[in-house]
Amino acid sequence: MLHIFTHLRLKRAETIILLDLDATENFMSLPYTKYLHLPIKTLQEPKRLFNMDRTQNQAGDLKYYIDLSTRTGTKKVNLQYFLTDLGDYKVILGYPWFPTT
Repeated sequence: MLHIFTHLRLKRAETIILLDLDATENFMSLPYTKYLHLPIKTLQEPKRLFNMDRTQNQAGDLKYYIDLSTRTGTKKVNLQYFLTDLGDYKVILGYPWFPTT
């Protein structure tokens, strides 16, 4: 696990995230995104969300995402995060994040 900081105009939020090489995308909790007042975008077409055992996730299809400037050390990249219910986690960094480090 890793600590991240989200820098907003009026505040800075810190949370612990999960690094998951098996995750094909980056994910953020929808309630956490709303709490941070980040600009939520709607996917043109929903995407199916599957668990590692290939069963469909109980949260249903992915409908929302955010584009977020993400910095690791001195390297800064724009990454897409899909929004869903993540249970105990607020952020999961998947495969798209690892090549940027």
